[in-house]
Amino acid sequence: MYIAAITGIDSELYEAARVDGANRFRQVWHVTVPGIIPTYFVLLILSIANFINNGLEQYFVFANALNMSHIEVLDLYVYNIGMGNSNFGFATAVSIMKSIVSLFLLFAANGMSKLIRGQSII
Repeated sequence: MYIAAITGIDSELYEAARVDGANRFRQVWHVTVPGIIPTYFVLLILSIANFINNGLEQYFVFANALNMSHIEVLDLYVYNIGMGNSNFGFATAVSIMKSIVSLFLLFAANGMSKLIRGQSII
């Protein structure tokens, strides 16, 4: 994705930077980095959606009595509380709290995008 963003930068910007006396590092810092920042923030916001999710399936398949206390992650904990102990209310509350934390991280990334780029993604 980043290479595609770099190839989308106009080559005339690099030529103009060279004419102005910029060395290779200055070209990267003043042309390439500002050119890929929008792509970076879009990918950051997309990855924040999966930041807290860590794959219940692989932990569920490999969990047994010997490693259950060491392998339990948040999604597996919610599953065990909800389905194993029939405590659906608490499992729902933990899942809602996980969603609230994800929303907070999403809005923090959006605020950082607005601060750095001057544009909001959402």
